[in-house]
Amino acid sequence: MAWWRRHTPQLDEPLATDAVTVLDKTPEDLWREQPYLRTVITFLARNVAQLGVHTYRIDEDGGRERVRDHALPKLISRPNPQDTTFDFVQRLVGSLALYDRALVWVTPDAVGEPAELRVIPETWIVETTDSIPFRVGSYVLQPESSPESRVTVPASDVIEFHGWNPTDLRIGASPIPCLKSVLAEQIQAQSFRRQMWENGGRVGSYLTRPKDAPAWSNEGRKRFKSGWTAAYTGDGAKVGGVPVLEDGMELKRVGFSAKEDDYVEGSKLALTTVASVFHVNPTMIGLLDNANYSNVREFRRGLYGDTLGPIIAMIEARLNADLVTRFSDTQNMYVEFNIREKLEGNFEEQAAQLASALSAGYMTPNEVRARLNMPALPGGDVLRAPLNMADVEAPATDDKVGSDEA
Repeated sequence: MAWWRRHTPQLDEPLATDAVTVLDKTPEDLWREQPYLRTVITFLARNVAQLGVHTYRIDEDGGRERVRDHALPKLISRPNPQDTTFDFVQRLVGSLALYDRALVWVTPDAVGEPAELRVIPETWIVETTDSIPFRVGSYVLQPESSPESRVTVPASDVIEFHGWNPTDLRIGASPIPCLKSVLAEQIQAQSFRRQMWENGGRVGSYLTRPKDAPAWSNEGRKRFKSGWTAAYTGDGAKVGGVPVLEDGMELKRVGFSAKEDDYVEGSKLALTTVASVFHVNPTMIGLLDNANYSNVREFRRGLYGDTLGPIIAMIEARLNADLVTRFSDTQNMYVEFNIREKLEGNFEEQAAQLASALSAGYMTPNEVRARLNMPALPGGDVLRAPLNMADVEAPATDDKVGSDEA
């Protein structure tokens, strides 16, 4: 298959998200075998999954109230009997990163409301039916582990997450094709280094004698070799010391040089390229050439804005549009990732922020204690503000008006 081949899927052929092979390796093989690809995808999936997903309701006054005792947050906390929220989100983001598409199968209960959520593996999708240019009618799934288990899932039971594809708006466009040359180079480099270790001579250094040196008898050669081996190899008494050679002899080193072959630089370039395709700062995944405390701290803050922010916004929007609305009593309810905790900073910064919130009068003492996982105190639900603060447009009192007239 030519890597540059342009292909627009027909309406009812399997919708593979432009997932081509690289040296006969599928995207799944590349994820298993290529460390940089796996590092970046796992980094994205784990950092989004650790945030947690909360459910809120907008009250009549426009305030937000955390909802816990409802079928929606319970389903998100336990999407199915096998998965937790972390497992579910990790699989969702991982599929999005590798294929630019993730499908979630929503299984309804007896009354038609969502009962289970499962991320469908991309390799299970073998066919689509009843498709039109802007949507898919149904998906035909066939697990690889049980070929006899073939099932058709209508699109109405599937929540679709995917990026933008210029040739087909029903699917995303996997990043694997644009990384094809980088991944192929890394595969070939790894194969070359393995072949060198397997087939190359295990010679780190060798001794030479000048061509005009006196003839060396077999006994003399054996005696020198056994003495050298006993003194300077293995656990010899002079290992690491400076050898004294005979007149004209020289000790020369040979072997693989990572610097001369630019192995390290090529490896860094590959990591940087893979990270840039996924919009991840290379410093966050171990490339520490220009790292210091201050910029790593700022990179960490930017992680949840420029890198993870679009992914989080995409998932939130789709869940609110296609999952929350499947419940009959979720009016004014929405789900949101708990990104705030990751942006609050260290303990000192959090303490200063909470103290400011308490003194400014927009958080009660018990709300502050709840943020620190501390028990509530009697009388701690009252907002407190400095005495020198008042409403800017507060109406004048009768006493004040009387005094002014006087």
